[in-house]
Amino acid sequence: MSSLKAFAKDPRPAGALTRSLCALGFSLAVSALSIQAQAACLYTVTGQWTNGFSASIKVTNDGTTATNGWNLGWQYAGDNRVTGGWDVALTGTNPYTAKNAGWNGTIQPNQSVTFGFQGTKGAAAAEIPVLTGPLCGATSSTSSSIPSSSSRSSSSLPSSSSLPSSSSLPSSSSRSSSSVPSSASSSSVPVTGGWTLNTTDSYLNFATTKNTHNLEVHNFTSIGGDISASGVATLTIDLNTVNTGVALRDQRMRDLLFETVANPTATVTVTVPATLISSLTIGQTTQTDITASLNLHGVTANITTKVSVQKLTASRVVVQSLPPVLVKAETYNLTAGVEALRAAVGIASINASVPVDFALVYDAR
Repeated sequence: MSSLKAFAKDPRPAGALTRSLCALGFSLAVSALSIQAQAACLYTVTGQWTNGFSASIKVTNDGTTATNGWNLGWQYAGDNRVTGGWDVALTGTNPYTAKNAGWNGTIQPNQSVTFGFQGTKGAAAAEIPVLTGPLCGATSSTSSSIPSSSSRSSSSLPSSSSLPSSSSLPSSSSRSSSSVPSSASSSSVPVTGGWTLNTTDSYLNFATTKNTHNLEVHNFTSIGGDISASGVATLTIDLNTVNTGVALRDQRMRDLLFETVANPTATVTVTVPATLISSLTIGQTTQTDITASLNLHGVTANITTKVSVQKLTASRVVVQSLPPVLVKAETYNLTAGVEALRAAVGIASINASVPVDFALVYDAR
């Protein structure tokens, strides 16, 4: 990859490849999550599989004045390479430079921001590089592991295990370690009319893997939804807007996989805890486990995962996936469609489990 750029604004990445996802149908044989700590920077390997990894970096302002933008860098000694990120502006092809997104450049004293990314690797364990930058301070070569209870297998959907560095936090625990603007002390403004999805600033991506190692990231260009005043969130995905960058492949997915003539949309429904949003102050983030109902290809099944919820302003919140959500073809009667795609392309294999990644921005009504 000659250039990698993944920008975020309130907090949608502007690059088309916003957040490169895990390999489709991978074996998530992660026995431990690795961490390297530096004076004010924390690099965490949040997940790894046969040919890829995900990671996050937590940047802390341990000074006495607020930052006005931040940056840091790193370089891998081996074959690890970044393919996409979120909540950050990334450039480079090894070494890499990470700069704040437009909305999280201010870090108050003793506060932090966390950004994430995913990449490719060989058979060896994901590397933990040295971080350099004004806020990172002296480097520590110490590394440690989070217990293996955070590991996941490809035989089940992600449940309560959280892949980011904050996975040790209880579900629904409130964190002030995200970017907290100077107005963070402001109390929450009650919203009684519900929330509407901002379709411009939101995204939903998924990844496919062909012939074991060929990873490609796709998205849907039309999604919609809201959170009702009673706390029921609904997300509608227009499957006809599948976007792989290749028109013929888009048509094959519509016809052979999703069968959009009969099943044009997918719908996600989840009940939002009553105080999840109202209890947040501006700039504050919380993480929580959710169980959502996904109706896809005429089949309805539950998906359990962990999400991050941040109040950006009094009238705007963002909900982001933490571990990618793994959707299995067999659960939704899509196995035959996957095989039809494989035969149409004439390749050896297409994995039948798809990781899905999203950031959903809601505006108060």
